[in-house]
Amino acid sequence: LPDLDKPGILDIGCGSGVVTLELARLSGGGVVALDIDAAALDRLKAKAAEENVSGRITVICTSMVDMTFPAGSFDLVWTEGAIAFIGFERGLSRWRTLLVPHGYLVVHDTLAGWQKKLESARACGYAVVGRFDVSADTWWNEYYAPLKRRLEELRATNPTDPSVIAEMAATERDIGEFDIHDDRYASFFLILKKE
Repeated sequence: LPDLDKPGILDIGCGSGVVTLELARLSGGGVVALDIDAAALDRLKAKAAEENVSGRITVICTSMVDMTFPAGSFDLVWTEGAIAFIGFERGLSRWRTLLVPHGYLVVHDTLAGWQKKLESARACGYAVVGRFDVSADTWWNEYYAPLKRRLEELRATNPTDPSVIAEMAATERDIGEFDIHDDRYASFFLILKKE
């Protein structure tokens, strides 16, 4: 992406806000963080307060389907993994209206069918500015292996806490899915510009 001067950013499907916080830090702009998980958004609010960026992050608990922002509200729309819930072409089409003229959309999605996704982006009125892939190996090394180590730490320090046990079970299922279907985890970032 080019340098954007204090852009208005929408982070769709932000979860607990790891990327939201980074976007706020890097851009100097304001970020609207949108997700349906109220507990994750509460964690984001707490982290934003700790990092003194609360004034630049607006948290909204709603579905991406129910967004009601006026046309041209954002310089940048960012989404990692969430477009699958609405459909690739549908997301591109709906979110295009949210962008200012020549605004940017960054989409992180599975690598499967990437050629068709590029065609859809162009058909929806975007220029492809860039793209880069994230391999299954990178997913393992950067996300799942550290998660597995954290799981082992939790198991050693909190073996009887019911909330920790539930979190550990969910994490084990997630890691198990990767072990079985690691070929599904290759992904790519697509950087698009509204034409």
